[in-house]
Amino acid sequence: MKLCLVGRLLAAGWLLAASFAAWSQGDKVYAQHCSACHQPDGSGTVGLAPALKGEHWQKLSQDRTYLPLVVLKGLAGRITVNAQNFVGSMPPWAEQISDADMAELLNHVQALQGFAQGAPYRAEEVAALRANPGSPMSSLQLRQRILGAR
Repeated sequence: MKLCLVGRLLAAGWLLAASFAAWSQGDKVYAQHCSACHQPDGSGTVGLAPALKGEHWQKLSQDRTYLPLVVLKGLAGRITVNAQNFVGSMPPWAEQISDADMAELLNHVQALQGFAQGAPYRAEEVAALRANPGSPMSSLQLRQRILGAR
């Protein structure tokens, strides 16, 4: 009985340590590739990069592929976020960020958004989405379909 309890505690400790390591990697990738435009806390930059948090994300997160496709394939065109208009282009990051790091980045962005959104992203899921065709304009079209906008 004691061995079973010790085993469970060790496993829980290992999982917790792995979670902290993964969190710090997502934070590092975000700091390297995203925070200059979207700010360290995800609040965005007026006229340049939209906030990565706000009520619109609750609706956008209903399509689990939206966030990874935007980061992998980019986003171009006019969007409105928190009553601010943005016209520009976010570059695709597929060539610069590995599947594992991309999964950690996506999980970090979800944490910035501050609400539960289901299972964490995994490298295998990112790899499958990476293999699909896509473009900045297709990301915009997906956003419009999810939000019901034209």
